[in-house]
Amino acid sequence: MPRVVKEDDYAARRNEILDVARQLVYTKGYEEMSIQDILDALKISKGAFYHYFDSKQALMDGLIERMLDDAEQVLRPIVDSKELSALEKLQRYFDAGGRWKVPQKAFMLNLLRVWRTDSNALMRQKQEAAAMKRIGPMLVEIVRQGIAEGSFTTKYPEEFGSMIVGLSRGFEDKISGFLLAKKPPPDALEQLEAIVGAYSESLARILGAPAGSLPLGDIEILKKWLSKKP
Repeated sequence: MPRVVKEDDYAARRNEILDVARQLVYTKGYEEMSIQDILDALKISKGAFYHYFDSKQALMDGLIERMLDDAEQVLRPIVDSKELSALEKLQRYFDAGGRWKVPQKAFMLNLLRVWRTDSNALMRQKQEAAAMKRIGPMLVEIVRQGIAEGSFTTKYPEEFGSMIVGLSRGFEDKISGFLLAKKPPPDALEQLEAIVGAYSESLARILGAPAGSLPLGDIEILKKWLSKKP
């Protein structure tokens, strides 16, 4: 029992450090954040910090791991479902990834704005690489199911995992540019529809799926995000 308590205490304290670090990433940026910032926020010593993380790099790895833990908790039940077809699973995957809460638009856009800054560039790159290794194989499972069901005709299921992570990142970058613009162009909605259509068509072609079967974004939701109304 004492050992279990110690393990629980260790995990709880480690999570406290990660919570503070995540907040600092979204307020200052990873590059600007210092270990001293964390020490000051938690009122702990440098020695106490190094008991859980031996460097700032290790701290970043811990943050990325937890982000992927959260993503896996959403994706794994979808992948393991016996009731859903492969097309339905991919549709739910994209829905889950883009399900931002419109009522929290101002807050979410502020987080996105900091996340996209140069000070978080390294962390974004690390997160994408880690996602390819961890999330990619689950997407491959869905593709293999789709091939067995006859809804996908691709001959390269193993390569799809890394490709979709990269494709999704490009899509997110395009959409973020519009959402974060101080003054979107007059034809912003038309451009958004074109981006969604182009990426959705590319994904369907890569998989050999029916045209229009894999929408990457809900244009009505995107319209609400693009609106300047709170």
